Amino acid sequence: MRTRLLTLLAAAGMVAAFAVPAVADDGSQTGTFEVTITNLAATQPISPPVVVSHDYGTHFFQRGAAASPGIVAIAEDGDPSVAVGALSGAPFVTDVVNVGQPLTLAGTTFGDFTDSVTIQIEAQRDDVISVAGMLICTNDGFAGGDSLALPRSGRPATYYLNAYDAGSEYNTEMSEDIVDACSLLGPVVLDGDDNGNNNAGIDTFRRILPHRGIAGTGDLLLAHNWDGPVVMVTISRVG
Repeated sequence: MRTRLLTLLAAAGMVAAFAVPAVADDGSQTGTFEVTITNLAATQPISPPVVVSHDYGTHFFQRGAAASPGIVAIAEDGDPSVAVGALSGAPFVTDVVNVGQPLTLAGTTFGDFTDSVTIQIEAQRDDVISVAGMLICTNDGFAGGDSLALPRSGRPATYYLNAYDAGSEYNTEMSEDIVDACSLLGPVVLDGDDNGNNNAGIDTFRRILPHRGIAGTGDLLLAHNWDGPVVMVTISRVG
């Protein structure tokens, strides 16, 4: 449901991390990494991201491929539960973390929410990290990075993530097709947003591609548009 993200916002103070056992096949312990996710966009809040450590040969999402149900749920509804459920305990996945709180517009706070959050995740020696969170003021846009390399020295690794279109909804840019948290977190209140969001009838079956941005042809305004990377991710080894 489109109201699921509002439930997540209300419950964000009771966040749980979802993980599979952090032990490599040979019995050796994995490393612990700190992942900081920062919203760079002053025009788009980000839904609670999902962070996963996994084998290099697997992917959370891929440009040009169809979106998985987990990515669709994130990109359309800001719902991390489908991805977390599918990834937890899956082969070649070491750890999965539901960040549990949204990222506010760059440089802003909203109650206890901020534009940056730091979590810890376990990873094996040859793992990579993937991240995805909804661009809340879009139909099915998300900020994502797939297969980000772990730092191999004492220095943190920093990545700048771009915006993608999951290809699962038409970009109507109409308030009734966009999660209510867009009005709640800004940058502006949407006209006609009456808590009746419903994406029935606008489903598409396209591939994941870079997002073209906001056209301003519906209820969304050019004030919701962005330029360049939308999220910065910094990964540091801490254990």
